[in-house]
Amino acid sequence: MDVLRKFADKDHRVLELVYKENYPSVLHYILKNSGDENDAKDIFQEALLATWLNVAEGRFTAQSGSSLGGYIFQIARFKWLDKLKSTSHRSVMRIVSNDIPHTAESDTEMELRHIQEARIEEMEVMYQNLGEKCKVILSRFYYEKKSLTEIGAELDCDPDTLRTLKYRCMMQLRKMADAKKADNLKQNEF
Repeated sequence: MDVLRKFADKDHRVLELVYKENYPSVLHYILKNSGDENDAKDIFQEALLATWLNVAEGRFTAQSGSSLGGYIFQIARFKWLDKLKSTSHRSVMRIVSNDIPHTAESDTEMELRHIQEARIEEMEVMYQNLGEKCKVILSRFYYEKKSLTEIGAELDCDPDTLRTLKYRCMMQLRKMADAKKADNLKQNEF
């Protein structure tokens, strides 16, 4: 429990320990599944950030039934599979069947969809408030699915520096999201 609190508080010793203990398994997995070391670094950093966000927001706790390392690995594995699917998606023709029955959306599903759409709109506003360089890096990485090496070549920047810039941009988004969350909590108090 103490490790999770220190992890959420960005204790550098705990972050280093988590990195040293968990990066090798993610690296091994990605190398065995058509990736390289740069892919592993990118995916691990994304998984670590996602885990940190989930721990900080209370969506992952010691009672969640999984170890922190196992949780990080699962996120990294899913992110890697998504990346593999997205790159292979470009060369695969999709077949859409009209035989799939459509079900009516329940009130709960509709409400969840509206909440999700509102959160997406909030994220788009926050994204627009980022600097131009951050917008370019994040849009090329997440929307155009380009590697940091490709983006670095386009922006005349080495991949390691770009990885750091991407992380800082994500942290700027996180700060904006935290500020928005704090504002919402203050509004709900009154």
